[in-house]
Amino acid sequence: MPPAWAVHGQSSMTTSFTNTHPARLERAKTTLRNAHAPIHQSAVPRLLLGTIALVPAISLIMALAAEGPEQAGLAYFNILWTGLLILVFGGWMMSSKRFNLSQRFAWVFSWILAAPITLPLYWYRHVWNAPEAQVVHD
Repeated sequence: MPPAWAVHGQSSMTTSFTNTHPARLERAKTTLRNAHAPIHQSAVPRLLLGTIALVPAISLIMALAAEGPEQAGLAYFNILWTGLLILVFGGWMMSSKRFNLSQRFAWVFSWILAAPITLPLYWYRHVWNAPEAQVVHD
């Protein structure tokens, strides 16, 4: 049986390694598909996401304090930004196996009703405190 990797090409300039171990290949594909998930991020991107998650609350407060066209512009920005965050956090939640159907429904429902409050709460509970990725060595 050949080793888990095989050397192709005999020239010193064209040597390449191919992983032929199916489980290792599948793990690598899964890791690449889920590389953007919070469990694979260091603290800096997580903090940046936390700052981004606070933007709807801040822009809502600014919109309530503004008048005229500024208020309409901030409200429009708030709706677009909140929708973008719901798509990002919702995508992570739907691809995660940590949430059952009732938890998913509860989070999406809370985002629809009170997004400026619940988006930072979701960030704190499930992005900032996300479990670390498990590294498996063969």
